[in-house]
Amino acid sequence: MPLSRRRLLALAASAAVASTAACTATPGGPMPRAAGDDGTLVVHAFPTTGPPRAVILALHGYGDAGDLTFARAAAAWTARGIAVFAPDQRGFGTNPSRQHWPGVDALAADARAHARALRRRYPDLPLTVVGHSMGGGVALVAAGAGLDADGLVLAGPAIAGGAALGEVSRSAARLLAAALPDRRWTGRGIVRIQPTDDLEALRAVKADPRHYGDPSSRELYGLVQLMDHAAAAAPSVYLPTVVMMGARDEVLRPEDVQTIAVRIPGLTRFVLYPRGWHWLFRDRQAPRVWADTGDFALGVTRTGFP
Repeated sequence: MPLSRRRLLALAASAAVASTAACTATPGGPMPRAAGDDGTLVVHAFPTTGPPRAVILALHGYGDAGDLTFARAAAAWTARGIAVFAPDQRGFGTNPSRQHWPGVDALAADARAHARALRRRYPDLPLTVVGHSMGGGVALVAAGAGLDADGLVLAGPAIAGGAALGEVSRSAARLLAAALPDRRWTGRGIVRIQPTDDLEALRAVKADPRHYGDPSSRELYGLVQLMDHAAAAAPSVYLPTVVMMGARDEVLRPEDVQTIAVRIPGLTRFVLYPRGWHWLFRDRQAPRVWADTGDFALGVTRTGFP
């Protein structure tokens, strides 16, 4: 069944429910330079206490920030010897470009540049790119364009484009972007969703001034384009890939995501968590997701699975 207009708005509004540039890294020291030409891209670095065994590049979802999504997960991963780098993607977090949609190409180019930088920093360690929601779509698009990584973990990913999205929703988003590009939408009275069962996580996000979830018409159409690009990229991605969905996800239908996931030649597992919601890394069952992601990152080799 194609993604409805309500669910398209929910994809962006899930953030609101809780309501060549230098990178600034915290707290683990400066990151190598990343692509871009419109200001600083913030990267939250979570170092290991000893020598790292693997590296994760973690990409957050719409309206979010790197540490907001991944700080708790990073604590679990670094304890296992996995160094974690979670950028605030262009247009989000504390970047100067906040609330200015950068476009799919720029987001994917940034992801590839971050991966190249981490390769230079850790040339002998396996690199896994973890993407949540919008970040999952960005990761898949980047992988289709030559992302230098050894594996992908796509959690609640915005990849259900093409036929899984449907022409009605696509056309509506395109018309809104043309007629009212800067109009922002809260979803009140239209969309009511629950992204997680962890009320503490909801309160933390609501209290963080970096977080927003009132997408403009331009951004909504940008998310449509992202999902279409991700769906188109899927057949060209041979990296070992795990796709994760929550059975209680109120933003994306697991069956729509799975329709695209099975087109990825490198797909190794499609995991459906019975108690999982859209914010898989911030659910009450999140430790299971953290563990599965850590197992994958430590199991992948520098050149992919044997």
